[in-house]
Amino acid sequence: MAEQVNVAGAVQVKVGTGSASALESLGWSVNGIDISEDVFTGDVPGDQNGGDQGPPIEVQIFGEIHRIAIDLSKYDPAIAAKIQAKYKGGTAGTTATPGSLFFAGSTYYRVLLLGSNFTRNYPYCLVRQPMSINVGTKFSVQRIIFDAHSISNTLWNTTTTG
Repeated sequence: MAEQVNVAGAVQVKVGTGSASALESLGWSVNGIDISEDVFTGDVPGDQNGGDQGPPIEVQIFGEIHRIAIDLSKYDPAIAAKIQAKYKGGTAGTTATPGSLFFAGSTYYRVLLLGSNFTRNYPYCLVRQPMSINVGTKFSVQRIIFDAHSISNTLWNTTTTG
C-alpha cells in the first residue's frame, strides 16, 4: 500500500449505557480523539547476561491498555451524566461501594468510535482518569478519558452493532 495522508473524519462516540447495555450516542469529538496504546512488559534476567545486574535475556509481555482521551463540544448531557458515575448503572454524584469489582460486576462501559474512515469498538472500558468540563458563557467541552482493557484477549474490534 502506498504512503498517503490519512484522515479519520469526524468521529462519533457511542457508549453502552442504554438498557441491556445498548449503544447510545454520547456525542462528537472536537479536534479528534487521542488514543495511547500502552503495553506492559517485564524483563527476564539470566546468568547469560550477568543475572539481575545485566540486561535481560528476554522481555515478557503482560498485557495492554489503550487510553482514549475524548474532548466533546457536541454531546448529550444525559448520557455524559451516566458516565460521570464512573461505573455502568451508577448515578452521577454518588460513588460505588468501596471494594466493588468492575469486570466481575459487569459495570464497565463499551465505547465505539465511529468515523467515516476509522472504527474502533472497545468492549471493556473504565473511567479511571479525572473527567472535566468547562462551564461559563463560552461553549462547554466535556473531557472523558477511558481506559480500555483486554478481557479474553480482546482489546478492540470493528463491530458497530449491538
